[in-house]
Amino acid sequence: MFERYKVRIQSYCEEAGIEVPVGFGRHAAGRYVAIDEESSPPKLVATTWPNRKDAVAYLVNVAAGRRTRILDFKERRELGFDGKASLQRGAIF
Repeated sequence: MFERYKVRIQSYCEEAGIEVPVGFGRHAAGRYVAIDEESSPPKLVATTWPNRKDAVAYLVNVAAGRRTRILDFKERRELGFDGKASLQRGAIF
């Protein structure tokens, strides 16, 4: 199951011009990913998450104050962060 996310994520990043770090290939990929929009070019965060709770924890504790996109590769949707503790379904990608 996780292998399919890795392929989807890498393909999406190649098409969108998003840099994929070397560390991305070291672990199984979860359905939720973060894109650091402040990097040039935008960069995939090497860690992915299997659930929303862990993605929110990343946004609150590590990416606070940075422009970061969260993508759900199961539903193929961008998720919006309310700045506190939850993610809302956004546009399809």
